[in-house]
Amino acid sequence: MTKIAFIGLGSMGAPQARLIAKAGFDLSVYDPFPAAIEAFSGIARLAASAKDAAQGAELVGICVRDDEQVRGAIFGDDGAAAGIAPGGLIAIHSTIRPDTVRAIRDELAERGVGVIDAAVSRTRMTDDDKFVVSIVGGDDADVARARPMLDAFSTEVQHMGPLGAGVSAKIANNMITWTHIVVGMQAASLAAANGVQLDQMRAILKANGNLTPAVQSLLDARIAGDAAASPQRSELLKSQTGIGQKDLTLAAESLEASDLDPQLALAGKALVAFAMKSAGA
Repeated sequence: MTKIAFIGLGSMGAPQARLIAKAGFDLSVYDPFPAAIEAFSGIARLAASAKDAAQGAELVGICVRDDEQVRGAIFGDDGAAAGIAPGGLIAIHSTIRPDTVRAIRDELAERGVGVIDAAVSRTRMTDDDKFVVSIVGGDDADVARARPMLDAFSTEVQHMGPLGAGVSAKIANNMITWTHIVVGMQAASLAAANGVQLDQMRAILKANGNLTPAVQSLLDARIAGDAAASPQRSELLKSQTGIGQKDLTLAAESLEASDLDPQLALAGKALVAFAMKSAGA
């Protein structure tokens, strides 16, 4: 039985890890927040650190927020690199810079540890069954080694090319997602400022195909108003503000590096906080 460690048990990582456990793998989990780990009591081995989780593991999945957290989970004090089995493989599910993924690969190569980037994007609004597309970059053999784990939580797996190609595709995908959100919430504000009822505006967007799932979720909450308000929702939207700004920063950097105009990504980044606030943050 493949021994797997999973590090990062947030809104995406936790359901990924639960589905890995459900698939019957020997799983250890770690997160810096005790409550996140405790939720896996009876489901997986609860580790005291990333190193402890990765001890003897053949495969380590990492799903944390950004480049700094990924590097910390791997190379920090008690990081996964110190515990993973020789010849093991690390799958990075976080949306980070392609250059960071390649630098991690180079640093781990001397230890005989492989790396793939396996960014995830939600395809279904469920946490109880396969719910993401895995967008993967890396060597064919490494992707094949990770495939049984990826299949545990993925509705589909797309191997985009060499290392870094998966996260590059995810950055492009997230640019579309966040600019849709910003435009949708800005348009809702424009409509409301001119006396348009937002439930009618939603009906128009749905009829002509402009109502993406993300925009619908935020627009529904705005229409519900106080009925949808809660401290938990407010905290989630504030957290999403930071994620959106991070994702659009990565998009702007990637556009500039590709000799493309970054202005759309930068403009979207400047409006993410407004979009989340207008939805109830």
